[in-house]
Amino acid sequence: MNALRCMLFVALLGFVSTPLVSFARTQNTSTVVAGNARFEFLTSSLVRMEYAPNGRFVDEPTAVVQERDWPTVDVQSSRQNGWLVVHTHDMVLRYRPDSGAFNAGNLEITWNEAHGAPHSWHPGQVDTQNLGGLTYSLDHVSEVNLPKGKDLESPVNDIIPGIEIPLEPAKPGLLSRSGFAFIDDSQTPLWDTKMQWITPREQPYGQDWYLFTYDRNYPHVLQEYAQLCGGVPMIPRYVLGNWVTDFNFEYFPNTADAHDPQFEHYNQQYLEHELSRLRENHIPFDTLVLDFAWHNYGWQGGYDWSPLISQPTQFMQWLRDRGIKLSLNDHPGYAGTQEEILSYDDSHAPDVLKALGRPLPPKPSFDMDISTSWRFATDPGDQGVRQQWFAADHDDRAWRPIRTDQSWQKQGYPDYQGIGWYRSHISLPEKLPAALYLYLGEVGQTYRLFVNGKEVEHTRVSWPQRLTYANIRPYVHAGQRNDIALRVVPGEQGGGILRGPVALRDVPPPERIYFNLADKHQADVFMRDLHAPLLQAGVSSWWVDGGGGAAQMPGLNPQFWTNKVFYDFTQQFTGQRAFILGRYGDWGSERYPGFFTGDTYSEWPVLAYEVAFTARGGNVLAPYISHDIGGFHGARLDFDLYARWIEFGAFSPILRMHSAHANPHEGNTRMPWLYGDKGIALMRKYFTLRTQLIPYIYTYTWQAHTLSLPLLRPLYLRYPELEEAYRQTREYFFGDQMLVAPVLDPSGERTVYLPPGSWIDFFNGRRYQGGRSFTAHYAVDETPVFVREGAIIPEQEPSDYSDARPLDALILNVYGGGKGHFDLYEDDGLSLDYAKGDYAITAIDYRSKADGSHELVVSPAKGGYKGQPLSRSYMVRIHAVDKPRSVSINDKPTTQWSWDDKEATVVVNVPGQSVREGVRVTW
Repeated sequence: MNALRCMLFVALLGFVSTPLVSFARTQNTSTVVAGNARFEFLTSSLVRMEYAPNGRFVDEPTAVVQERDWPTVDVQSSRQNGWLVVHTHDMVLRYRPDSGAFNAGNLEITWNEAHGAPHSWHPGQVDTQNLGGLTYSLDHVSEVNLPKGKDLESPVNDIIPGIEIPLEPAKPGLLSRSGFAFIDDSQTPLWDTKMQWITPREQPYGQDWYLFTYDRNYPHVLQEYAQLCGGVPMIPRYVLGNWVTDFNFEYFPNTADAHDPQFEHYNQQYLEHELSRLRENHIPFDTLVLDFAWHNYGWQGGYDWSPLISQPTQFMQWLRDRGIKLSLNDHPGYAGTQEEILSYDDSHAPDVLKALGRPLPPKPSFDMDISTSWRFATDPGDQGVRQQWFAADHDDRAWRPIRTDQSWQKQGYPDYQGIGWYRSHISLPEKLPAALYLYLGEVGQTYRLFVNGKEVEHTRVSWPQRLTYANIRPYVHAGQRNDIALRVVPGEQGGGILRGPVALRDVPPPERIYFNLADKHQADVFMRDLHAPLLQAGVSSWWVDGGGGAAQMPGLNPQFWTNKVFYDFTQQFTGQRAFILGRYGDWGSERYPGFFTGDTYSEWPVLAYEVAFTARGGNVLAPYISHDIGGFHGARLDFDLYARWIEFGAFSPILRMHSAHANPHEGNTRMPWLYGDKGIALMRKYFTLRTQLIPYIYTYTWQAHTLSLPLLRPLYLRYPELEEAYRQTREYFFGDQMLVAPVLDPSGERTVYLPPGSWIDFFNGRRYQGGRSFTAHYAVDETPVFVREGAIIPEQEPSDYSDARPLDALILNVYGGGKGHFDLYEDDGLSLDYAKGDYAITAIDYRSKADGSHELVVSPAKGGYKGQPLSRSYMVRIHAVDKPRSVSINDKPTTQWSWDDKEATVVVNVPGQSVREGVRVTW
């Protein structure tokens, strides 16, 4: 039909001997075709621009772009001096037909601001006024990597350790003072609707671009983007509660560490004790995240529980009985590594190999353990090679015995970071196999291998170097003593041979078990065989640690697809809302929340950068960013830094405590009792506040879903014309009613800018006039948070976790005078029924009248959902007003109120009544 329409149009214009230019409507979309170029006007301000060298345009969705059915746009096209000129209400596109692929010389788009100022764009244009996008992660970021005083720029010269991959700069975000956003979807795989999976694009790729044009209506471009690429789903309500991470170390069976009493003590019972201690101290939390020690084979890959969790079924029931959700760390594959995803020793391996169509590896007929009888010497001057310490006749009698299942730092050389040498003398039988492979488990970091005085090449793999090997058969002597020497450079995890196997075998190690999650069958095996049993047992969410190397298809962002595989499978398997923590996967990532930023250093500048980074997350519609609260690379912090990070966490999308030091020898250094009573009091204060604020926060998750507005909002999202809003990168709105300006240095001093209007300190009721800045000192347990005059902040009562009790008692905080409105959103918090309309909205209005009286009206709830409270009581807290002479409920005077003169707060208790009835409180 499309071709027929184009032919008809050309026939009508047959007398014009010009290149083909057609105007057609395709599937309710306004389209202009000019030879191998096609322009689809999705809205009057959003255009898709395709150049297809082969003349075949793409109508299918892609992995990133989902929406292809758009309403009709009024488009007018004409020819002017050899140019195709296309007008919509909001833009003008000019293209020179038959001039080839789009470039700065043959394509230009112009549009005007509301006040008439012109904008223009052409291919290759650099956007110098973009307000920032997001990097893949903040892994390894420290003060030396941060752009000094430039919060919108990406970290510099940051090489992610181990995988040795540089952190790429962020792409420009959707919001820009230049008034445009550009997305290049040219290489993204297509979505095959029959197969329900992705397939690579034909090559050569051509061009498939999208340009959003706008004035300063930033919410509009976020909404258009969500319509194009998919919006933000509702997240489970419990996700907004507090998270605690533990088990951040590795477990390998049959190693020295595994049998260390202190290591064995850090187990299921220890975890239960730590979690119970939080509960006993009335520190609410919802989710326990287990880092890698829940796996039985560490980085080598495994889905069997380590013996540290000796009774996983009982443990998960113990958590459920206390309202604690369980999230597990998983490594589907780091970029730049040869990470093994599943150990051959794991109980799942036979079934997985069968499902993948791979045979079990052959068993060796010659298997000789050579993990003992090694000797060690330090080589601080790196003289060993010159002095031939590898020679067969080298005298090593003064060398010290050493084990091969621990670093040399744990065996008497705690501070030594130089070159180390290992030697062993091995007697071999008279008859040897044709091939003899030396297996070496993890060696940190690099090494050279010598056998009987000759250097032997061995396999080299990127981190994690769990197993390297070499065929040493040509270098050994049957029936004789043989000498093996290693020159080792230590790594971050230590020096030497860190763990086994250390053996001689007649077969090479089998190919590692890994998965290409871009392959539908492999993705299905990965999730069905390894993850479904854990979900069925009670795991609630996944920490997708890595993923940049887990999906291979031309043009595909592997992290994005890995996140999708985990998210979609979890939701389909459980029939409930999914949630993951994965690194950022670029465009389309908003469909698979959330995003964790990786392993940063525990430093003040990093905290400050995280504040700005999180606020600009909404610029790419990534509303659920999770940092390691307290930072990752840092043991016990100074209390000031610990406190300020928690305070920021309480007013961030996800509050998740984590560090690199939850290990048997140091314990979890993010636990509050390390700081005594003041640490416990501080965590109790902010974890409790966070839990109480969930009715407020959860309403904004609904806005993220329906309006494509983030929870954390930079000031310019609300005040796009206000110059000062662009300068305050370390302040943000938390929802629409609260403004947060975290303290970011040890002085406790903070200069705060308040936008125009009247503002009230959230904690102490002090009033401020906006449109100006002020500087104040905040004690270590205080943080600057402000609310608008007339703001309404709903809260729930204190509890051990977010859903400990139904929301049949609601706390309504009202601030100052003026006028306010809040639409409280509620649903069951977990199911997908919200998509079918199963939710409730309760409108709450507040106003001050000319006669000095005030009125708060809670309207009847509209809508319903499973488990909705039928009746509700209210505690109305009226902040920063004078003591009223009287208070009425539904026009009847009441004595159920009190006045706190010190806090300047009225508390009104409204008895329970049906949620289908309104409540009116006046004073």
